Amino acid sequence: VNYLHPGLKHGRMSPQEERIIIELHARWGNRWSRIARRLPGRT
Repeated sequence: VNYLHPGLKHGRMSPQEERIIIELHARWGNRWSRIARRLPGRT
């Protein structure tokens, strides 16, 4: 059975989350699974 974890965040990214993504992408490139580990509640 497929289901979403109840603790996942839904909706738009916050400005802080967007900043983190931009900074980590500049550092690590397209290593998205590594970047995602730095965003609690996001996949």
